[in-house]
Amino acid sequence: MSAALLLTLSAFWRTHARAARLRTRSDLLRWQSQRLSRFLTRTAPRAAAFSHLSGHPLTDFPMMDKADLMGAFHRYNIAGITADSGWSAYKNDGRIGRYSVGASTGTSGNRGLYLVSDPERYLWLGTLLAKALPDMLSARYRVAVMLPRSSRLYDAANESGRLALKFFDLTDGLENQLASVAAFRPSVLVAPPHALIALARADLPLAPRQVFSGAEVLDPVDRREIEARFAVTVREIYMATEGLLGVACSHGTLHLCEDCVAFEWEPEGELASPIITDFTRRTQMMIRYRMNDLLRLSAEACACGSPLQAVSEIAGRCDDTFRLAGTDGNPVLVTPDVIRNAVVGASRRITDFRAAQLAPLRVSLTLPPGLDHELVAARDALAALFSRLGASPEILAATAPLPAPQGGKLRRVIRGKGAGP
Repeated sequence: MSAALLLTLSAFWRTHARAARLRTRSDLLRWQSQRLSRFLTRTAPRAAAFSHLSGHPLTDFPMMDKADLMGAFHRYNIAGITADSGWSAYKNDGRIGRYSVGASTGTSGNRGLYLVSDPERYLWLGTLLAKALPDMLSARYRVAVMLPRSSRLYDAANESGRLALKFFDLTDGLENQLASVAAFRPSVLVAPPHALIALARADLPLAPRQVFSGAEVLDPVDRREIEARFAVTVREIYMATEGLLGVACSHGTLHLCEDCVAFEWEPEGELASPIITDFTRRTQMMIRYRMNDLLRLSAEACACGSPLQAVSEIAGRCDDTFRLAGTDGNPVLVTPDVIRNAVVGASRRITDFRAAQLAPLRVSLTLPPGLDHELVAARDALAALFSRLGASPEILAATAPLPAPQGGKLRRVIRGKGAGP
């Protein structure tokens, strides 16, 4: 048995065992606190940025974000590897000695690096498989992954010997990949919502047993269309450069990976933005790392019985929150989910749109061709929303083709740089 398979199976079984043992919220948090304390004492100080904080509680550690990480990358990993060395390796074979280097897609214009060891790749894979495909050992799967860029994390799946995984690079063009995906005959589809929509609308012989959405916000209107086509519950995978953060259960409820990551929260109205500490990492430390996502946490327990925090919705990104000039002189904040609901709620025919804040008092709204009547209703709905919240921006409304992103992520709600007050 290969080392890759042994490490993957070990992580798989440990994840299952934890789920069986930690059945209540109090049990989970007590166990997490012990693991987190051990990590902060023994592992975190191996990185220069935290060498002086051994034994300190989490609250003594400074907050960090992508700018901090990339500004002093060598101080946040145990090997002292610099960002320049990381980027150079990423452009070649993605290896620096025994470490793999990957990068984010840079949707916000600020790409980030990540560094992992081979054992960490297999830990990630085993954990993900235990949560997403818990019957992997008794059922063989053919997994099609459609994402903008591959990573050695995905190579780990084929190296494990338990899956047939094929990667389809969306930077080669979405339409160019559809027939190839069907020819692969996947039993599991993993893709961003815009790619799943394209597959759902294509006349192709596809019948996956499992469908996972990731890398983008899964809008309810997209979920309904995908589920209707494939007759399965779409399950979300919440994963980023920062790590594996959540996986939906068989009921379709997204659960945070609190058995790997400790979460703190910054409120944003009715939503919250996570600050994460991954206590399973051993190479690159992510401690009190401020994410850019907006989540709606669920107060209800999931029917699956998991004590892991349930998430009702990944609503969007913090930097896509509109910041409009209010009629009283104060800024008016409008989160992406509220904007999305107003536009889509204006007509059942609206299944795609783009809304962008261009200036403190200027917003653009675009619908696909042929929806001129719906455009009026959507514009009026946005105007009513903004007025109710205390802002009256000019809304530039038009119809135009809305092509799927080629290699990037679909963002239906975007706040332009410098748009807010």
